Amino acid sequence: MLELKRSLRVRDGLAMVIGIMVGSGIFRTPGNVAAEIGRPGLTLLVWTLGGVIAFAGSLIFAELATRYPRAGGKYVYARAAFGGRAGFVVGWVEGIAIYTAAIAAIGVVCGEYLGRLIGVPEHAGILGLGLVGLFTVINLTGVASGRWVQNVSTAAKLLALLAVIGAALARGGGAGWHTALPGAPGGTALIAAMAVAFQSVIWTYYGYLDAGKIAEEIVEPDRSLPRIFLGGIAATTALYLLLNVAYVHVLPFDRIAGSKLVAADVMATLFGSGAGVVFAALALLVVLASLNGNIFVTPRVIFGLAREGLGPAALARVNAGGTPWVAMAFVGGTAMVLSASGTFEQLLALSITLILVVDSMAVLSLLVLRRRGGKAAFEAPLYPALPMGFVAVYGALFVGTVIAQP
Repeated sequence: MLELKRSLRVRDGLAMVIGIMVGSGIFRTPGNVAAEIGRPGLTLLVWTLGGVIAFAGSLIFAELATRYPRAGGKYVYARAAFGGRAGFVVGWVEGIAIYTAAIAAIGVVCGEYLGRLIGVPEHAGILGLGLVGLFTVINLTGVASGRWVQNVSTAAKLLALLAVIGAALARGGGAGWHTALPGAPGGTALIAAMAVAFQSVIWTYYGYLDAGKIAEEIVEPDRSLPRIFLGGIAATTALYLLLNVAYVHVLPFDRIAGSKLVAADVMATLFGSGAGVVFAALALLVVLASLNGNIFVTPRVIFGLAREGLGPAALARVNAGGTPWVAMAFVGGTAMVLSASGTFEQLLALSITLILVVDSMAVLSLLVLRRRGGKAAFEAPLYPALPMGFVAVYGALFVGTVIAQP
């Protein structure tokens, strides 16, 4: 059976996971969340709850990944628990719909930022398509190229975001804390608004599960995978909460709600328009790291499916650089088509709605695998309440989404 080389260490895994999570979401979605919720306090509560849900998911998927450290992630767990048909459905929904839509959405945001910087915002779609193609080609050259790009870009963007937080907390005057949007929802309307807002929040936290896709390439997976899952989500949650506090500390809440690049608007408010342009360039770097990370991990799902007879055998081919190159080209091409044909909001809604279903199925697999017995190197606490509670929350969010966006 074809195998991928174990060459990624904890720092590489953390760079990959944090790089994927800290991407288009934290720049593009805070305005969406603020616009839906309408109040600063409740908005921060939604971000906090998103971190709690993501940490619970990290505990669950850290156990699943250490039980099955194979390329592919969620489809591997569904297949082990429910059989080949379930694995087929989970894997291909991820590989064709969820993650290609996610890559396309990130590509759209990259195109928006690049278009803004070079003065051609009307060509954002074409620019986004081109960037998806460029990073697909980079990753086709081999694992080393994708890993190097990810490590450097993740370190650079974390430094840039910490600079935003420091400047905002030191120089901001609390402009957004005591304002709310006119007509902010209440009662049952607030519940529906929170369900829609959670699409953006889940999207922004999403990526911690992607350590499972590269589990086959992690050195000493029993020890390293839990560190990558839990370390990545803890660091990212702290960063997101501090960033949202920084945004509210500088900008009026209505301006946050109407912004597509909040961090750049914060820097422009504090230091002038020149600083806003500089940070828009840094934001592009941040989003490109997320784009690269998603393009790196997603073909591993397709590769795993093909290797186990759940897809065309050609998709399991690996080049001299260690990259599943046919799967990489397939994912990149599909994402390019989607990025040219969809808006960010459409792609986000498609991706998150399917995630709520597929992730729930993967989490339920833990109940079956635990019942069959056998110890894992890492086991999630509060079993079975933790996985059942996670699925219940996702189920409620799915129902809320159906009601709000039929």
